[in-house]
Amino acid sequence: MKSLIAKVNHFLLFWILLVVVLIYGKPILIPIAFAGVLAMLMVPLIDFLDRKGWKRVFSTILVIVILLAFIFMIMMVLVGQVASLKNELPRIEQRANELINYLHDYVQTTFNYSVESQKEYLKSQVKTMGESSATYFTTLLTGVTGVIVQIIITLVVTFLLLFDKEKYRAFFFQILKMEDKGEKHEVLNRITKVSQQYLLGRIISMSILFVLYYIALVAIGVENALLLAGAAAIVNIIPYVGPILAAVFPVIMALVTFDSFEPAIWVIITFSVIQGIDNYFVTPFFMGGEVKLSALATILIIICGGFVWGIPGMILFVPLLSMVKIVFDHVDSLKPYGTLIGNPDKETPSKRFHNWLRGKRR
Repeated sequence: MKSLIAKVNHFLLFWILLVVVLIYGKPILIPIAFAGVLAMLMVPLIDFLDRKGWKRVFSTILVIVILLAFIFMIMMVLVGQVASLKNELPRIEQRANELINYLHDYVQTTFNYSVESQKEYLKSQVKTMGESSATYFTTLLTGVTGVIVQIIITLVVTFLLLFDKEKYRAFFFQILKMEDKGEKHEVLNRITKVSQQYLLGRIISMSILFVLYYIALVAIGVENALLLAGAAAIVNIIPYVGPILAAVFPVIMALVTFDSFEPAIWVIITFSVIQGIDNYFVTPFFMGGEVKLSALATILIIICGGFVWGIPGMILFVPLLSMVKIVFDHVDSLKPYGTLIGNPDKETPSKRFHNWLRGKRR
């Protein structure tokens, strides 16, 4: 009994210390985690340039330039579309006022709460928000500055990891307690493959979603379709929560720019269909089924990631847990945990489609 209690205490102490370290160390751990995942994504390009005779410093600089160009391109598209949104603000404001008046009448009719009382309540809330606007602005400015700093740290660490990748590979082999060298290579290759396919699959999936969202919004007639499609595609990187958030702003834009609710309903329908296409066909094909986690483990790790690191945790913890599972599967004492968080190899519709496409591609 004492031995069981000691094991439980050690288990709880380990997880408590891990959470404390993750929470208090997130300013540096988040960019390091992103850098590690990006470095594994770019390893094939580095290896290709090495075979072509490039010096490592130049090939690594080229990788960083590619990443910077990708980040800059996304920022320029979003900034340009936000600037064009300013021209639509008067019409959006007019439509928003109409909707507010409609809601006032609905609340008065349904709940017998007078329009004057509603306006008084809204005025008090606006006044409170105005008094704290300086705090909100300071928080926003601090957040933007923090993001820029973390991007810089991420790129610097990515450069260092790629520049000395052989040293970190040797370190991994030394700490991995396996006698079979081939098994060590297999574990590292599978971990690298998970990172590559997860990130690359997400990027391709987001690109396809962007095109489909843009076509749908243009067909419906929603203004600023490029900005809304881009924002909707980007938030899809957050598993489970992202697809819900993706439809929020397009629905709001449809509500404030049209005189009826029909366009907003069409936005919800088309976004649901597009999300179904992505979940069952696009993502399984490009991610190759490498992120083999059960639905329960995925949901729990997303919740834990959001609690510990916020949105970066919701993005990073899924591939990180997949990497941990690979290690579990190759260590005898940890195999039960790998089975616990793993996904049974069932023949789901998406898996059948993925296998069929791969067979055709071969």
